[in-house]
Amino acid sequence: MPVTTSFAQRLQHLPPYLFAEIDKVRRAVIAQGKDVINLGVGDPDTPTPAHIVAALQRAALEPVNHQYALDQGKPALRQACAAHYLRRFGVRLDPDTEILPLLGSKEGIGHIHLAFVNPGDVVLVPEPGYPVYHSGTLFAGGITHWMPLTRARKYLPDLGAIPADIARRARLMFLCYPNNPTATIAPRSFFEEVVAFAKQHDILVCHDAAYCDVYYDGIKPPSFLEVPGAKDVGIEFYSLSKTYSMTGWRAAFAAGNRDLLAGFSGQCRMPPLPR
Repeated sequence: MPVTTSFAQRLQHLPPYLFAEIDKVRRAVIAQGKDVINLGVGDPDTPTPAHIVAALQRAALEPVNHQYALDQGKPALRQACAAHYLRRFGVRLDPDTEILPLLGSKEGIGHIHLAFVNPGDVVLVPEPGYPVYHSGTLFAGGITHWMPLTRARKYLPDLGAIPADIARRARLMFLCYPNNPTATIAPRSFFEEVVAFAKQHDILVCHDAAYCDVYYDGIKPPSFLEVPGAKDVGIEFYSLSKTYSMTGWRAAFAAGNRDLLAGFSGQCRMPPLPR
């Protein structure tokens, strides 16, 4: 008899991945001979800049780059990330403790729940928002509390509308500014409000900054980490995908609170297991 395939309950609870479903529809319509404007996953329509491709070609010829970088990545990479944050945002980061390279920011966003969310914990998620905020919550056994983004609130969540019992049970809060899909840029005053709220309720903030360098009219969006106290409560996910047309390269990093990054990377000091 064939082996019976029984998926784990955590998989049964996951919704279909939105962008994969949209792509199925897109391919079906294209197969009918129709011209399609792709409004699915945010893939840049320009190639990766030539100097970046050339740098990869040179690096691929160096045998030292054919080895494991282990969990924190090479020091030169983390130093470059720290230098970029200082230039772009004026934020100083310790490359040894406050930066964690990732295989794309999706890896970090999808897995951070497993480090900090226990079954029954609440995760605050913007609606609409990146589907992985919610699916990662379900995968860890958490409960999503949706934070509506409305025109009346200029597409900023109303933290004061979060019920007190939900705030007490909340473990993580996800934010994304500049926002996908509304394109809203959050002012520093809102980030200051988030820091105060997170400190009051002991909530870890995860700011998805994938679009921080996509802007117009010279109005540069701020980093969440620019706000005083932000590193006390959270981390920021920085991705090269959108800024440098590198979605397929899977290059990103998380920056901010060293204790969160240590737990996220498995480097936290765990109590000894009972004998």
